[in-house]
Amino acid sequence: MATLDPATQSPDRRARLTPRPLVVVGGGEHAAVVIDAARTNPDAWELRGFTDPNPGVGASDRLGLAYLGDDTAVSDRLAPEHAEASWFVLGFGAPPEGRRASVERFGRSMRWATVIHASAWVSPGAVLGEGTVVLAGATINAGARLGRHVIVNTRSVVEHDVRVGDFAHLAPGTIVGGGAAIGDDTFVGMGALVRDHVVVGARATVGMGAVVVGDIPDDTTIVGSPARVPPVSGHPEG
Repeated sequence: MATLDPATQSPDRRARLTPRPLVVVGGGEHAAVVIDAARTNPDAWELRGFTDPNPGVGASDRLGLAYLGDDTAVSDRLAPEHAEASWFVLGFGAPPEGRRASVERFGRSMRWATVIHASAWVSPGAVLGEGTVVLAGATINAGARLGRHVIVNTRSVVEHDVRVGDFAHLAPGTIVGGGAAIGDDTFVGMGALVRDHVVVGARATVGMGAVVVGDIPDDTTIVGSPARVPPVSGHPEG
């Protein structure tokens, strides 16, 4: 886990940066949001293009970026002076295991950017792992520690001293209370609330609008308010 580069946090520090070449991995809808976030920090990032094995029709026009081919061809399409200097960021959101597999395909040689929208607040006392993306209006408060390739989506709130595992995705409008923990590869749906000091396990799925008031085991799907494991089809509760 790498400490957040403080140069991305305050406007006066951003102005001292030399923009770094940035390549977005993925050409879908989420990629456009990540690209917008990078564009709010032009002193930090200079967007070079995007990669995708199967880009949709008109993807390059829609994203406003050059198509660089699939993941394996990207270095051939970048100018030599930018190939080795480039940074990369994942431009697709779910499922977490798909994002993890993409990173593994690239191998350990890639440099993964931490991209933060200019309207987000990230405490100087927070720690963000490589490849993490923090989108518009999100808040990450003091003492929070986020792993690698986490998505903190639009207007999500990660309170003080929260722990978020690698490849977790907090969908728009989620709120995670102080001292809570979210496991690796876990997805928390739109508008979900996680109570302070609750532990949500690895590879869990928290449904949209769920209210989590107790610990959740690994590999569990929960829904509702208060959140509960949904009944198996054909076997209603009670």
